[in-house]
Amino acid sequence: MTDLVLLGGGGHARSLLAALRLGGERVRGYIAPSSTPTMGELAYLGGDEQLETLSPDDVQVVNAVGMTGVSTTRRAVHVNAVRHGFTVARVVHPHAFIDPAARLGEGVQVLAGAIVNAAADIRDGALVNTGAIVEHDAVVEAHVHVAPGAILSGGVRVGEGAHVGLGARVIQGITIGSRSVVGAGAVVVRDVRPGATVVGVPAREMTDR
Repeated sequence: MTDLVLLGGGGHARSLLAALRLGGERVRGYIAPSSTPTMGELAYLGGDEQLETLSPDDVQVVNAVGMTGVSTTRRAVHVNAVRHGFTVARVVHPHAFIDPAARLGEGVQVLAGAIVNAAADIRDGALVNTGAIVEHDAVVEAHVHVAPGAILSGGVRVGEGAHVGLGARVIQGITIGSRSVVGAGAVVVRDVRPGATVVGVPAREMTDR
């Protein structure tokens, strides 16, 4: 069993730590700009520069940076770890369901109560958060965040770096463009162009006034 090191020390890191411990994984400590009392007794290993003191042959890393809306920080943490030769470990909560025919890329995270159904393709660094559902044949591209309670119906495709908000619903066959945002509670019934923000029921694109 390889030791794991968390890259981050906020709320998302605490959720991942709980999932990893339930799964019997060994977590050596966490790296973050400063120590966080809410990480409990887990060892604080130091700031971001400490990554260079670790050996990729000795540990794997977990991207513990959360994501609200479109953010490049989480992707940057993943890319930097890979550049330094580390494997970015997957985290699958013991109470998540992953169909055997689904595909999970490097660093994918699937949290408690989430469902990833047959032939779904979840790509590197994507996060399927608590209670979210990714239905059959859906494609979730790299570094996407499917927020708690969101549902992607069969055949949906979500482009790289997009954010599907809390409790949003996306009907079958829709394409969500890269780096777009689907607002919390939105119901998406038509394709979303790259970089757009859509909100409401049915979802409509927001425009500057």
